[in-house]
Amino acid sequence: MGKECNVREKYATDEQTGKVFQVVPEENWDIAAATISMVYLVGMLLFFAWQLLELCTGRNLLLKLIVPKHTDYLHVPLFRLIAYTVIGGGLGGVVNGMRSILAWHAEREAFGRRYIWKYITLPLLGATLAAIVYAIVWGGIAAFAADFTPKQDGTSQALAAFAIGALAGYGSHKVFRWLDGHVNRLFKMPLVSEVRVPDLSGKSLTEAELTLRQQELRLGKVAHKVTDDTNKVDKVIEQNPPADSRISRGGCVDITIGKKK
Repeated sequence: MGKECNVREKYATDEQTGKVFQVVPEENWDIAAATISMVYLVGMLLFFAWQLLELCTGRNLLLKLIVPKHTDYLHVPLFRLIAYTVIGGGLGGVVNGMRSILAWHAEREAFGRRYIWKYITLPLLGATLAAIVYAIVWGGIAAFAADFTPKQDGTSQALAAFAIGALAGYGSHKVFRWLDGHVNRLFKMPLVSEVRVPDLSGKSLTEAELTLRQQELRLGKVAHKVTDDTNKVDKVIEQNPPADSRISRGGCVDITIGKKK
């Protein structure tokens, strides 16, 4: 009869991010960190659920305690939509964190204590990203002249805002990539495809290389050629492409250095 072996997996893939991690057995501090993270997330789950209930009923007790005066803004439709979005983002971040802890601690028994900071920030990060995503989505819809004006009885808008926030909070790593794409498209500077080749004649090898770097070009092949002119020894006497011609940014320039007989 053959022996049965209990072989632990050495590597595991995170289902959400797709990254591969080495599975390291938990130590006591890792178990403690996982427990603290889960307790914290449960507390945040109850907190955001309470805030959602307060917002739906219109009581907003916490906000009234923080800002006891001038509470008229609590009934402004735009404020309520943003609040639904932020609460949804916080709940999405909480669910994301709980799912991750269950996978790495309860199933694989490979929770790393250094990741406790990830789970502490996930609800707050989810709420913040949700507000940013909502602003971008709302601005995009408004650009196409859609009717997205906050209404007093905007139940469908409230549900949509909450759903956008929850999805943004749950998929925070994908939201970061999405935001990076928007930032790159919005603030990307136009690139010049070609640059002028500087005149390198009379420069030393070091000076020529530095000049090319300043023009976003690279030093290519370096040849040597005998010269009778002592003033041209160890200096650039030829270059290709020639000075004042235009080549692609990042291109190479070959040079020839004069040397003694």
